[in-house]
Amino acid sequence: MTIAVIGAGPSGLAALKNLREEGFEATAFEKGSTIGGVWQFNPNPSVTSVLKTTITNVSRFKSCFTDFPASDNWPAFLTAGQVCDYLDAYATHFNLHEHVELDTKVQKVVRNADDTKWQVHLVKSKLGVEVVVDYDKVVFCTGATAKPLIPTFEGSRLFKGKLIHSQAFKGPEDFKGMKVLVVGLGNSTVDTSTSLIGHANKIFVAHRHGAQIFPRHCLGKPIDLNVRRRDEYIKNALTAVMPDTAAKLHDRFTKGITKDSFGEMRPEWRITPPPSIKTHQPVITDNFIDSLTEGSVISCPGLRKFTGEKEVELFDDTRLDVDAIIFCTGYETNFSIMPDLDPTRAVPSNSEKPPQTRAISGSMARLYQNIFDPSYPDSIAYLCHWAFTVGVIPIGDLISMALAQIWKGAYKLPTQADMNQEIDKHHAWVLKQAERDGVYGNIVQEGPWQHFLHEAAGTGCNQLLGYGMHGWLFWLKNPRWCNLLMTGVDSPHSWRLFEGRRKKWDGAKEAILNANEDAKKFVDGAYKRR
Repeated sequence: MTIAVIGAGPSGLAALKNLREEGFEATAFEKGSTIGGVWQFNPNPSVTSVLKTTITNVSRFKSCFTDFPASDNWPAFLTAGQVCDYLDAYATHFNLHEHVELDTKVQKVVRNADDTKWQVHLVKSKLGVEVVVDYDKVVFCTGATAKPLIPTFEGSRLFKGKLIHSQAFKGPEDFKGMKVLVVGLGNSTVDTSTSLIGHANKIFVAHRHGAQIFPRHCLGKPIDLNVRRRDEYIKNALTAVMPDTAAKLHDRFTKGITKDSFGEMRPEWRITPPPSIKTHQPVITDNFIDSLTEGSVISCPGLRKFTGEKEVELFDDTRLDVDAIIFCTGYETNFSIMPDLDPTRAVPSNSEKPPQTRAISGSMARLYQNIFDPSYPDSIAYLCHWAFTVGVIPIGDLISMALAQIWKGAYKLPTQADMNQEIDKHHAWVLKQAERDGVYGNIVQEGPWQHFLHEAAGTGCNQLLGYGMHGWLFWLKNPRWCNLLMTGVDSPHSWRLFEGRRKKWDGAKEAILNANEDAKKFVDGAYKRR
């Protein structure tokens, strides 16, 4: 059974490894000259990549493959270069390099005439000749940041200054001495605006809404080490029966982290009130709030329209004279290489949604669990259309573990009719969230979604790491070990710990013990909450 994996970033590598591990003849195609996807810095303004100064927002204890730990000689939060080294080491360890075709762009994927295989149209950049190869199945790991979203504004043709999306921002050097307006308030915004300090003459950040802002270290440890498996279980259980109450409690906790880390947010910054952490990823930064305090970055109301060659008007009627504008306004999944099977084709556009509905960033897609097209669930999968607050690396690994079990026939998906019904329910939920805070079009419902993935992959975590009968029996037999799994580092290695459908990793227990010991290096024992 042949499978084409499109993309060789973290999710593509995990898919390649897990599919081959289950006996599939999988090959990955990467348009770049190296593996790593967006983690490889690329100076091309039309290619999304990290900056040279990028640092991960999730610690290596939570952002790692399930059966390949990151080096304990590295810091808690890796540089982009260290992430690339880690991905290369993973590919080497599992002999993946020989199954990745680099400098190969997938032009399109279409169904063949007799509806039995997928025709993958490939172009080798060095040859420039298109080749068509038939595959039984195709996995899209093209990333969620391939297609920039740039909102339209009145008078945009008047502006004669520099205007780019953050995709094209590769460093601050080109903005020396300029007055720069950065639009948005997400992770790209804080990274872009703070990197301009010392280069740009003035830096403005224009935004219409607030944000949950966290530092990388808080409460005396790397931020994600404050979230234990027990906490997640309780949150998901409460969300299932009292979603509004659970969201309020979670938001109260996260607001406390922001206050404890940075103090009170000044009203003129307009960072509060933030949207719910339930539907929005937090902004992770170590220096943005200090930059606002010092005045090296200036917060201002959202951009309303362009009014001159280098002038814009904000929502409070203020006019700014700026030389450059950088839109940090997000991305959406690019489905263009599937011209005959675009999963957004049957989804209403934003203009057709109820007038009270706030913006949906990006597109909703008719995909079961945001992965499977109901028309071809046994041969098409998207590992690039989900928004989640944890690291991409372990979730990509978990999805591909589940995918491998589904495609080998070890776990059965619902009928096409049932999948479509579930998609309709999910879209109704997305629209409901959008009425409150705005929402990502590719958002998933965290608890149920992870439960499905663990069940499909057969990790055993749903049964043994919870408070059902099997969970209590596991605790009675191994109380200290169970307590460590539930209250220590919530390591993705636990997903390979138990016997199950996916391949168990014999080194999982040792890796979990080592992670808990290694994490102590980054815990401030003298920390006291304000």
